Amino acid sequence: MSLTRTALTGLVAAVLCVVGSVVIWLSGSRGAPPSAPEQEKAQEPVEVLRAWDEARARAWQTGDVPGLRALYVTGSPVGRRDVAMLQAYVERGLVVEGLTTQLLEVREVHVGFDRLVLDVTDRVHAGTVVGDDVRRVLPRDAPSLRRVTLRWGEGEWRVARVVHRAGRGET
Repeated sequence: MSLTRTALTGLVAAVLCVVGSVVIWLSGSRGAPPSAPEQEKAQEPVEVLRAWDEARARAWQTGDVPGLRALYVTGSPVGRRDVAMLQAYVERGLVVEGLTTQLLEVREVHVGFDRLVLDVTDRVHAGTVVGDDVRRVLPRDAPSLRRVTLRWGEGEWRVARVVHRAGRGET
């Protein structure tokens, strides 16, 4: 009888060890807070777009051509145009202070692991071109509808493509 109790006690202990190990493993993998990149990537698409617009405005305000370039996927036509325009401003000693893009509507078309496609209605709401002898307020833009595609890469969301939805093609 003693041998049976010892075997039963050993079996119960082994089962408890296995169950305890599984519980600890599961609680560790589920309970760990996401890392900073995972938190950034997990943002709502509208917040991703707002943060991107703010980073773009900072680049325009400081004349940071490489910083602006980094906001776009390599080879993006809209990125090439935006960077070329900022470069031309910088060469003339100009920057744009207070550039504000007002998001009027953002509709999620596709939200994936490494790609966001958003239909965005926005407009330039404020901004002032500033240089040595220049201070000119930008006119308010009319609302525009665009399809914006962002790609996740190198730890951040970058604009890959922008298509005007009013039939004017890719920008």
